[in-house]
This record gives sequence, C-alpha cells and structure tokens, in this order.
Amino acid sequence: MDEIGRTQISAARPKTLFTLVRGTTSPASAAVVRDHCRENSRVELRREKSDPLAISVWLLCPSLRGLVQTRKRIGDVPEDIAAALLPADDRGAIVVGRGTVKAVYAPARDEAVVTVEIEPLRR
Repeated sequence: MDEIGRTQISAARPKTLFTLVRGTTSPASAAVVRDHCRENSRVELRREKSDPLAISVWLLCPSLRGLVQTRKRIGDVPEDIAAALLPADDRGAIVVGRGTVKAVYAPARDEAVVTVEIEPLRR
C-alpha cells in the first residue's frame, strides 16, 4: 500500500495469458489450422525479425517420420499481449513464450479462429 492506503498493482509479467490468434482468416493460415491445429496442440511464440515488438504464433506440427519437428506460422498475438510478454529491457530473445491451443474453429471456408493459452518464458 502507498502512503494514502491504495493497493499497488505489481507490474510483473503474468503467469499465463489467453488470447485469440490474429491473422488466421488469411487463406494460407486457415489451411494450416484446418490441416494441423487441434485442441491441446502446442505453439511457440517468436519475435518478428522485421519488428522486435511483434510476436508471431508458430504451430508445432507433426514431424515427418518422427525425425524433425516442423513449425508453421498461423498468425500473431495482439499488441497488448505482445507488450505483456516482452520485458522492456530485453530485445534479444527470439522465442518469448510457448502455449497450448485451447479452442479451434476451422470450417471448410478460408477462415479459422484459434484461442491459445500462453506461458511466458521465465527470465
């Protein structure tokens, strides 16, 4: 509490976040979601090289013959979620979080909606 008695809110990064993935309505992303994304699929959140404040969402896809794990980009997180994931003093990490798909809606059309639970990496 401060000197007036107000409760102060910590600016610490959250433990988990839930968000919709943006960009899944593009035909290419929707096709990846339809083909590979299921509830409980794992995702990786990566900083964009072209914009270090933007974070893209990469779906971990089944590997070919179990040899190599492949990742396919399905979209990005909203700016407010990206700001919560990125510490102000860190601009170097490429992978900034991991998560789990909690809901998928991917009808036969070129659109999809994906909700993920994000676990920021501990620093």
